[in-house]
Amino acid sequence: MMQLHDRSTTTVMPALADALIAVALDDGRFLLDDGRIASQAASCLLAPQSGDRALVAACAGGECFVVHVLTRSGDEAVLSVPGTRQLAINQPSIAFNAAETIRLRALGDVSLSSATGTLTLNARNLFTTVTDTLVEQTRHYVGRAEQYLLDARQLLRLHGKQALMTAEKDVKVDADRISMG
Repeated sequence: MMQLHDRSTTTVMPALADALIAVALDDGRFLLDDGRIASQAASCLLAPQSGDRALVAACAGGECFVVHVLTRSGDEAVLSVPGTRQLAINQPSIAFNAAETIRLRALGDVSLSSATGTLTLNARNLFTTVTDTLVEQTRHYVGRAEQYLLDARQLLRLHGKQALMTAEKDVKVDADRISMG
């Protein structure tokens, strides 16, 4: 591998060459097919994996960096910025499109908000599981269902300044004791 020298200074310019990633090591480094060890460059957002062909920069002092993944051997890709804790995408509009599945996971909190617009969820089925507390706050709540079943194991309390319950055919109230008024 040849190193290029900038004639105006004594700085050694890194030499670039392609290499095959033989093994992805546990510490974020990669064993190349020529025996060198390389780290992922911060500008290489596609996390390298075994079998990838990559562009590698050999720097002064013997350090090597994977600066670009040229070809991918598998069908999975992970975006990652080494040495950082947060990845932010700042654009006026962002679209995530998948033909099959999108998963959003976190060990901590997940926040999904629309400060001045509308948050819309559309699905054939929607399942919500909350292991502790569910709090909903709104000015207006409108719900429509063909059938609505609600089962409270302890207390069910409905309260309002005014309450209206209507039925086209029957209203059934069944309890050991009914108190009205």
